[in-house]
Amino acid sequence: MAEPITICICTYRRPSLFETLASIERLAVKQVEVAAVLVVDNDVHDGLRSQVAELASAYRFPLRYRHAPAQNISIARNAALDGVETRWAAFIDDDEVASEDWLDNLYAGAEGAQAVIGQSVAQYGSALPGWAERCDFHSNRITGRVDNAYTSNALLDVEFLRHSAIRFREELGRTGGEDTILFRQLSESGGRIVYRPESVVYEEVPRSRASMTWVLRRMFRAGQTHGLLLREFDANAFARLGLTAGTKALASAAMAVVSLPGTDASRRWAARSALHLGALSYRFRPTILEEYGADPVPVSRR
Repeated sequence: MAEPITICICTYRRPSLFETLASIERLAVKQVEVAAVLVVDNDVHDGLRSQVAELASAYRFPLRYRHAPAQNISIARNAALDGVETRWAAFIDDDEVASEDWLDNLYAGAEGAQAVIGQSVAQYGSALPGWAERCDFHSNRITGRVDNAYTSNALLDVEFLRHSAIRFREELGRTGGEDTILFRQLSESGGRIVYRPESVVYEEVPRSRASMTWVLRRMFRAGQTHGLLLREFDANAFARLGLTAGTKALASAAMAVVSLPGTDASRRWAARSALHLGALSYRFRPTILEEYGADPVPVSRR
């Protein structure tokens, strides 16, 4: 018998939501049953409600709408968890497109696990600078600890999260890093996380993100989140963070210069330096940059 899964999409004024929904209709599901597709609207107003209701009348799967206002991604993701009536919830972002076998491949790693993570592959249009695709700062893949995970392509055991009282932290809902903390809590609570790179979603990179300014800011914030993780889960490493992060930041900055500014190698070293600077910053001033809350364009059907 196929396992019932709820697909969750948290959204905030992104027209690409409807491309995400269209890709879900194209899923070739054999091992799972899509019990529902849940759209969680994080906008202050529930303007999406009528559009989702209109689409639901002819949608392939049961399509539900839930309003979770506040422009806080943690509030939206917690509302998604609260609205799930199945054991498993699959998360995909509202600017991603699922491959046809995305969900089956994700579920293939679920036996004995409490979370399964796929990869999010960035797509770079011809109008973007060539270094963006070559350096590929925008894709999400796990290369280190498996609990350094993300919700842009994830299957979660909702029953385990509820039993363990694990939620997305609302104080991180405008900064980012809330999913990183959740997966570390899941791991610390005895949950097993599996990486399934065969499960792929795609994300088109907008021009606004194809800049080193955006990359360095995102890496700096990731470093701050790393500092938060160490403060909460590894006090000894956090105590040494001033020295370790400072040394790595200087070494990476030096390599960025030696590699000749403007080259791909230099860009990668600069990004690493920004990551370590973010961690260093958090060690002495525990705050995190806000990434969410700015007003994107209003959503409309295309």
